[in-house]
Amino acid sequence: MPEMKFCYCCRVHHPLDQMRLFPTRQGVRWRCVRSIEAAVRSRLERDAFGHQQTLINRDAASRAAEFAQRLRNYATGNA
Repeated sequence: MPEMKFCYCCRVHHPLDQMRLFPTRQGVRWRCVRSIEAAVRSRLERDAFGHQQTLINRDAASRAAEFAQRLRNYATGNA
C-alpha cells in the first residue's frame, strides 16, 4: 500500500505522489495536486470543484456513519 498523506484542503488522504508541501500562514502543510490546480482556475471552475468536493465529503461521512451504526448494532446484538 502506498504511503498516504492527509490533504488539509480537501480533507482526504491521497498517495504521496499526488501530494505537495504547500506554504500557509500556519506553516507548511500537505496539499493534493488536484486542489492546487483547481485553485488557479476561474471562479466558476473553483466553485464547481468545491461543490464536487462537498458531495464527495458528504458521501464519505454518510458511509462512515452507516458503518459506525452497523458496528454499534453488532456490538449490542441488534444485527
